[in-house]
Amino acid sequence: MNPVLSALLGLQEIDREIFKVESELERLPKEELQRSDELAKLRDKIAVKSQEVGHLRAEIQEIEHTTVGLRQRLKKLESESSNGTADAALIASYQHEMRNIKRNVSGAEDDGLKRLGRAEMIDEEIQSMADRLTADEVVFAEFQANVAAETKVAAEKLAELETERLTKSSDGISAMDLETYKGLLKTREGEALAELGEGLCEGCFVNLPKNIVVRLARGIELVQCPSCDRILYTY
Repeated sequence: MNPVLSALLGLQEIDREIFKVESELERLPKEELQRSDELAKLRDKIAVKSQEVGHLRAEIQEIEHTTVGLRQRLKKLESESSNGTADAALIASYQHEMRNIKRNVSGAEDDGLKRLGRAEMIDEEIQSMADRLTADEVVFAEFQANVAAETKVAAEKLAELETERLTKSSDGISAMDLETYKGLLKTREGEALAELGEGLCEGCFVNLPKNIVVRLARGIELVQCPSCDRILYTY
């Protein structure tokens, strides 16, 4: 086998593990942030709904205050129209105003009931979301503890791998070939090399032309898969 390929295979063995651990260290905080954002969005929804209920309750109080004033006016008109001192024209005026007041009170009460129904419905939504938030926060706290533990283990593992990586030699590998290899580690998720088996790239499972097989057999150059770009090797 080409000595450069042999050296790259030695590096690949440990670099594969390093890539996996680094990916895990990158994934864990992202997932934690995503879950934290979901909790924040739920809290925001609860806050918006609570604000809406507050506005509705304030409107209901205003309606109640208005209807109290209208009922007091209606009571006064009823008293004045029945005390026997008012003339017919004044009584007719009182009766007209009383009809309007009753109509306004009825409309206000209907409006208040609608708002009350809406407020009660939102209160139920808020309670449901609050219950869900409480449960999710418990789960998230457990998840955070697990993330902290897994991150600690992964960081320790990475330190061990990086120490071991220092023992691996890249002697004999040109700067250009090493740069190609490192680039493929990133783009091919830690698998920069792929075995050639019976004319097939084991990295992307594409059948390769015969000239690729011949070039690899010569062992005088690094040969990359034309499909996935991985560096090919064969035993």
